Amino acid sequence: MRSFFCLALLLLSAPLYADSTPLILNSGEKKVSLIELFTSEGCSSCPPADRFLASLGEQEEAFTTFIPLAFHVDYWDYIGWADPYASPDYSNRQRRYAQLHESGRVYTPGFFINGKEWRGFFQRNRHWQRALSHEEVGNLSIRYANHTLHATFNGTLPDNANLNVAWIGSGLQSSIRRGENRGKTLKHDFVVLHWSHQPMPTASLTLPLPAPPDKGQKQTGLVVWISQLTDPHPVQAVGGFLSQKNNSTSSPESP
Repeated sequence: MRSFFCLALLLLSAPLYADSTPLILNSGEKKVSLIELFTSEGCSSCPPADRFLASLGEQEEAFTTFIPLAFHVDYWDYIGWADPYASPDYSNRQRRYAQLHESGRVYTPGFFINGKEWRGFFQRNRHWQRALSHEEVGNLSIRYANHTLHATFNGTLPDNANLNVAWIGSGLQSSIRRGENRGKTLKHDFVVLHWSHQPMPTASLTLPLPAPPDKGQKQTGLVVWISQLTDPHPVQAVGGFLSQKNNSTSSPESP
């Protein structure tokens, strides 16, 4: 009886997926665009933008032509609701974009496509595909297994290259008790749960990764992209969801 109890505890504490099976992804030679949304659960204007970002993930080209990401910022926390997915690092990323665009201001919801501000959402202009890039920049390949990531890029690395790694979650839900969205139940997809970055001095880099945070998401994904250390504009990106069965994705490995 004691052995059965211990086994039950072990199964309950096991991760959402098996880490032993490698996750292998390739971007392809053409640029995979990052579509970044800066959002907050404390912003009453953000839920429509969150739903729009989620709809992009339903497109066939998701993870092959573009990757949606939702960065939750913390600068609205003071109005009564602390966003559980927010981080000052995400707010600073948006501020850096604002500095580069010489606007000096940040706001939510705020969209950036390949590091360039996209205001079509507010103008009811849904031709976001026109902002995507199709230039050939080189293949970014990743292999993740046993909490270790190996990334290789066959294109031209920018000066002061930086490798960005983000765990993302979809199928998240929050019941808001205070603030501008009080009483609402908000649903989120492609939420950045953990973001880290470090210099990439050569075309190949191996580094340890923390286990993905468990925030109650139904799906967990891994997104990796290259930028410059001082410039967040993405050069190339790759990503996909982990399979709950074997830690792989539906995207096949390129030959």
